[in-house]
Amino acid sequence: MPGNEAASSPDALYQRIHAAYASLPAGERRVADLLLEAPGDLAVWTASELARRAGVSNATVSRAFRRIGYRSYDEARRTARLARGNGSPLSSWGDGVGTAAADALSVLIADEMRVVEASLSRVDPRQLAAAAEALARARRVRLLGFRNSRFLADYVTAAMSQMRPGVAPMLLAGQTRAEGVAALAPGDVALVVGLRRRPAGFAELVKAIAARGAQILLIADASIREVPAHADWTFDCVVETSQFADSYAGAVAMLRLLVLEVARRLGPEGRAHLEEVEALRARLGELE
Repeated sequence: MPGNEAASSPDALYQRIHAAYASLPAGERRVADLLLEAPGDLAVWTASELARRAGVSNATVSRAFRRIGYRSYDEARRTARLARGNGSPLSSWGDGVGTAAADALSVLIADEMRVVEASLSRVDPRQLAAAAEALARARRVRLLGFRNSRFLADYVTAAMSQMRPGVAPMLLAGQTRAEGVAALAPGDVALVVGLRRRPAGFAELVKAIAARGAQILLIADASIREVPAHADWTFDCVVETSQFADSYAGAVAMLRLLVLEVARRLGPEGRAHLEEVEALRARLGELE
């Protein structure tokens, strides 16, 4: 039975099904097949609905979950809901996959529009103004993101480094986290992108950044816990959609809004830096 954090982790359910699959009787195997084909649906199906779809009795469903190591169906469903909330790809595998191509495009367009609107509608103009001013006037700006959040941090690094000096990734290739954090000081701003499925130790890392005296601008989603207490500004982006894989359209729009606001505050100073960058690009023949 699940009795520790590892055993009740979001992905443990699917590992347990695979581990027990060979020993399952035919009826219970049909339950397992259904879950493996659309694991995210466990979070929303009742035991009776799962039994009906698998063509078995409720008792067979209960036995199947006990055989794979859960005290009850409800315990397994709570695990699946946790996985869905944390953004586990397994929890949404198959969502929208069976949709016809034309309909899938329409769904995608609707999802992306909703995500962008929902993310930008949450922005507090006063917070946006304060954060943009801090990014424009900071001694240095350092960007941090892991996994899928990394490319979002890289996007801001590329955009802002054209407008002002002192903009760079917090962690360089080959550096440890401690080395990157130790370089921070009061007067710096750390823009941290932490969308869901953050690496272990993320909260402790942000606390360490705050302890250096740097201001923190956090880009996150509704699954974040504790970390906003250590940030000076937090912008909450929507990433969940009706289909497999999170959407980062809202986060990109939020970050672009920040870049535009920083450009407005830099004014002629930002334009002068951009002109210098463009002149160097032409001299070096860097772009087509």
